[in-house]
Amino acid sequence: MKSFYRAMVTGLFASMLLGGNASAQSIDSSIRYPTKPVRLVVPVASGGLTDILGRVLAQRLESRIGQTVVVENKGGAGGVVGTVAAASAPADGYTLLMTFLGPAAVRQALGSNTPYDTLRDFAPVSMVAQFPMVLVVNPELPVKDLAEFITLAKAKPGELSYASAGVGSTPNLGGELFNRDAGVNLRHVPYRGEAPGMIDVMAGRVSAAWMSWAVAQPEIEEGKLRVLGITTKERYHAAPDIPTIAEGGVKGFEFKGWFGILVPAHTPKPIVEKLAKEFQTIVNEPDMASIYAKYGIEQYAKGSQQFEAVIKDEIQKWRQLGADTGFTID
Repeated sequence: MKSFYRAMVTGLFASMLLGGNASAQSIDSSIRYPTKPVRLVVPVASGGLTDILGRVLAQRLESRIGQTVVVENKGGAGGVVGTVAAASAPADGYTLLMTFLGPAAVRQALGSNTPYDTLRDFAPVSMVAQFPMVLVVNPELPVKDLAEFITLAKAKPGELSYASAGVGSTPNLGGELFNRDAGVNLRHVPYRGEAPGMIDVMAGRVSAAWMSWAVAQPEIEEGKLRVLGITTKERYHAAPDIPTIAEGGVKGFEFKGWFGILVPAHTPKPIVEKLAKEFQTIVNEPDMASIYAKYGIEQYAKGSQQFEAVIKDEIQKWRQLGADTGFTID
């Protein structure tokens, strides 16, 4: 896995130097922005996909606005520590937050002690990416497809297990959604990140894992993991041979992780609008398509209003899951 992330960092950092060259601009006659360095808070430790993508976006933004964009990693509590730090920053456009599904929406829906409210304490700027998950198993597990896996899980309720990157992580959410929609009871085994869980699945200590396609792809291609399905609505363009979870018998199943940018609430609207335009331009730069595709993520630039609607929909979706199953992340 170290070699995977080393290759990811090398490839993405090389691409950062190819970004745009636009200079800083005034937003309107009354607000001049930016006039000093900007901070991008990444609420996870360095080295993973969230951090790497955040650094790519920061470098591209820096090239466009003519000011330094400093990435500040503030990991801890599944993104809560960094999110709280960003929420308490001045609402002046000089602190941005790289967020994702867990801290932005799921904590609101399923956590009783979340020390912030995403829709109250932040202004959405733009979504910047989305990505599918895959369900993988140890190749020695006696199933060849998703239908057989579901049959086995129903025959052995609570005996089969699935690994995730931790309680409240995107893979954990996919696992609980699958438990409900497939009518099974896979036991959750949380890890600190995707890599340790994947190792235990390959070793046969855990039955299955929900993983991002980017991390699982090399092991699938080497035959170390068997993939049973992908969480997109239709077959994924980068992996057309993998059936969807819905095709495997879980009708209507669809689930994707995503990344987006927030700023503290009450940041002046012209600044939010400028940042939204900048990020949408960055995400849609021609060379970004190959960068995103290489690591199993998709270009997905949605502006402020659309991003706010996504967050609201996600909060409702996961509240319903909690109501249906009793699942919480406390």
